[in-house]
Amino acid sequence: MAITILMICYTLLAFGIGWYLFSHRARPFLVFHPETTPALSRVVTVGGLILMLLGVVAAAATIINNSIFLASTLLVGVVIIIVLQLILLHWFPKG
Repeated sequence: MAITILMICYTLLAFGIGWYLFSHRARPFLVFHPETTPALSRVVTVGGLILMLLGVVAAAATIINNSIFLASTLLVGVVIIIVLQLILLHWFPKG
C-alpha cells in the first residue's frame, strides 16, 4: 500500500515538473531564459515532454503494480532527471 502511495506522488511530481518545463519553453523561469536561446528552448521542450511521458508510464506502472516495472520506471526516471539537470547546467549563469 505504501509503495502505491509513493508511486502516485512520484507520478504527480514527474508529470508536474514535465508540464512546468514544457509550459516555460518560451518564457523565463528560475535563472534560465529559453526565449532568447533556441537550443535551451528545445532542451526544455524535449525534457518536458519526456518527463510527462515518464509520468504516464509511472501511472501505468502504479496501476499494474508489478515490482520490476515499478523499479525500472523509477530507475529510468532518475536517469532522465539527472541527465536533464546536467544538460541545463550548460546555460546556468557563471559568476
